[in-house]
Amino acid sequence: MMNLTEKMRQEAAQILEKKEAGLVMGWGEGDYYWQSPPLFVEEAAGAKELAFTPFSVNNLARYLLEELESCEKAALFVKGCDTRGINRLIQDNRIQREAVLLIGVPCRGLADREKLQAAGYDGSLEKAERQGDSFVLTFKGGKTREVPAGEFLLDKCLECRYPNPLVYDRLLDDEVSKPRERDPMVRIREVAKKSVDEKYAYWQEKLSRCIRCYACRNVCPACNCRECIFDQNVPRWVGKANQLSEKQNYNIVRAFHIAGRCIDCGECQRACPMDIPLMEINRKIMQDLTELYGEYEAGLNPDDVPPLGTYRAEDPAGFSER
Repeated sequence: MMNLTEKMRQEAAQILEKKEAGLVMGWGEGDYYWQSPPLFVEEAAGAKELAFTPFSVNNLARYLLEELESCEKAALFVKGCDTRGINRLIQDNRIQREAVLLIGVPCRGLADREKLQAAGYDGSLEKAERQGDSFVLTFKGGKTREVPAGEFLLDKCLECRYPNPLVYDRLLDDEVSKPRERDPMVRIREVAKKSVDEKYAYWQEKLSRCIRCYACRNVCPACNCRECIFDQNVPRWVGKANQLSEKQNYNIVRAFHIAGRCIDCGECQRACPMDIPLMEINRKIMQDLTELYGEYEAGLNPDDVPPLGTYRAEDPAGFSER
């Protein structure tokens, strides 16, 4: 029985040989066991470099806009969270559904290197593979060890509700049954219990770490504007000073920009080098939008209208008041 990597390589080679797309987007293997960078393949022979590992976390939807500038149609492998990014791009009229060939990859969760480090496995570890409910770790010298996968998953994978692709043209493997193991709103409710002063002190400490590297913006499928306001010099929306007010301004403006559009993939928080709990901000806004406008999850269906993307006379905002 072929594993996901073998199936991925075979599928990619066939797509390119049949010229169903001019480019296949997937993941490869890096120099270290925990690296699985995006890999873009244009020739069938290059398909052998593709790999699906426990670290193939990058949301490939983020790279589509740039790649579609140079090819008429692109094929890409998509996990559940990735497909929400695809739907988001379609919903924003940034891509057409016909421009992408989607190969769905059911996902049982990806590994967290920091958890492996904390358990003392990182030092001589050379490779990690998923087998059933376990990760099989291979160390220098060939020694192997099998560990429970659930103990070493990314936090965002423990909170995932959609392990199977929501939209696809072909499915690479059987769908998986993976119930969410942790409620993502627990932390939101804990922070909400703080007083106003406590909340301000909490976020003052968190956002003071921000170095405005824009990693959170750069990995976000919802950040798909043709020109980002944070890159503009005229007018200048965010100053360059290294001060808390500018850091707060950047993070708050970005959070409101993706309000009702955040697909809850958690890539912004994962990519942040300063360990800022960005999803606490995003999920608080999701909670508020649900209370104001009813249940809504971005990226589930490209035909849905985001709560802040339409106007209804009954909206509780006093639009008709003078």
